[in-house]
Amino acid sequence: MKRRYMAILITAFTATLALQGCQQGPDRAKIQADITKAQADGEKVIADAQANMDKVIAQNTKDLVHAKVDARTDANAAVADGKSAPTSADNPPATVPPASEAVAKARMEANDKSADAQYEVDKAKGNADYNVALARCEAQTGDALNACKESAKAKYDAAMVEAKNRNDAAHKANQAPSNG
Repeated sequence: MKRRYMAILITAFTATLALQGCQQGPDRAKIQADITKAQADGEKVIADAQANMDKVIAQNTKDLVHAKVDARTDANAAVADGKSAPTSADNPPATVPPASEAVAKARMEANDKSADAQYEVDKAKGNADYNVALARCEAQTGDALNACKESAKAKYDAAMVEAKNRNDAAHKANQAPSNG
């Protein structure tokens, strides 16, 4: 009888320890390490996207300068050949010269490329924020964990929609005829 009582007591003690282990919250040190890693990874991805955007802007500037130089060279050649008269306030051009169209096209292409590069930066920021939020959610348990993840996903989705809307608006504005 005494053995039976001891066996029940040991079983109850073991079950209590097992249940206590199940009720413990997540390891705070691991969660903090995961948050720190998500932040570092996010910063790297954002920095890479920003560096790419800087390259795009530099290339756009170079392309636009080349287009302007080519346009000026073409205009000077046309004047030298007698195909076109120089323009002034008293003698405005009747139509937009092809060189100006080339510069306008280069400017539009540059604006589109810049908008796309900015979109990539915005997406990188949204992804980084989402990954950090998910890492922070791991401090929760049960329904709080699910609610935290749902909230993080909703914020991520909203950030992606906002980034896409900004990109679409930039492209649309770039396609609109300019007044000036």
